[in-house]
Amino acid sequence: MSWQGYVDQSLIGTGKIDKAAIFSAAGDSVWAVSSGFSAKPEEIQHISKGFSNSGPLFEKGVHISGEKYMCIKADDRSIYGKKGKEGFCAVKTKQAIIVAHYPETTQPGEAATVIEKLADYLIGVGY
Repeated sequence: MSWQGYVDQSLIGTGKIDKAAIFSAAGDSVWAVSSGFSAKPEEIQHISKGFSNSGPLFEKGVHISGEKYMCIKADDRSIYGKKGKEGFCAVKTKQAIIVAHYPETTQPGEAATVIEKLADYLIGVGY
């Protein structure tokens, strides 16, 4: 499957995610993106750095597509943020960062399951 296929089928296709993208692990290149997702390079690099130093994410929040989210979880694998009833999940694999936004109609746990499952699959096949 192409990188765009993972975004379109494995994330958006679930109905739980409304916008998503896959970036390089360094956060410096876009591999696939859904319509309506317009994260700036500096926003993704901020997330990329947050996997090893989460302090700034909790202190300043996380910005994606110009929107500020409160960081509710951050470790060396996953970063979760919320803004009202919507939010995002970012998961790092060996070579990529998957970022997915979920709407207020999706429960956070449902969104986390979708993105973490894709991340587990990509890690399992060497990405």
